[in-house]
Amino acid sequence: GEANITTAAGDVATFQSTGADTVQCISYVKADGTAVVSSGGITLGTEQALSGTAIDFTGIPSGTKRITVMFDGVSTDGTEELILQLGDSGGFETSGYNSGAWMDTTTASRTTGFGLQETMSSNAANIYGTIILVLEDASDFTWTYISALYADQTTDKNQLGAGSKSLSAELTQIRITTTNTPDDFDAGVINISYE
Repeated sequence: GEANITTAAGDVATFQSTGADTVQCISYVKADGTAVVSSGGITLGTEQALSGTAIDFTGIPSGTKRITVMFDGVSTDGTEELILQLGDSGGFETSGYNSGAWMDTTTASRTTGFGLQETMSSNAANIYGTIILVLEDASDFTWTYISALYADQTTDKNQLGAGSKSLSAELTQIRITTTNTPDDFDAGVINISYE
């Protein structure tokens, strides 16, 4: 990976001559068993307790290709449906989404954000589940998503969503909010991980 290596006692390296007074490291094994070059891995964000009409996760690093959003007992004080909006250095984008959410055979299209719910029949429901965002094309900043959420309400319990959105620049932030006049979040937590 052409990365610098910080050596430690017990590490083992193998070098070969490439001619013209140069050598190349062809193998390096750290004594502690860790990788020489990080594979990136998954970074867990900071869980956010909920209040207000929008939950923002900012500072998503350059080069991120996959984001997972996790809901645990999320609730609002109204019956508007949840949406997820993407943002870049120019702010959050509120139009141009190709998405839909469905429950059983009923579907609701969304253009102001990724649709996470087809309907919300009770403001007392707690929502659990996961949303997965994947970078589909780095050249035009296109993201796709799929969501699977469960609401512990009498009807409309299982909500699924899918779609895509191209941004004007590299993604740096995401927002969870609700449709129309936004409801206030009043319970639960949301967290993200990215890789």
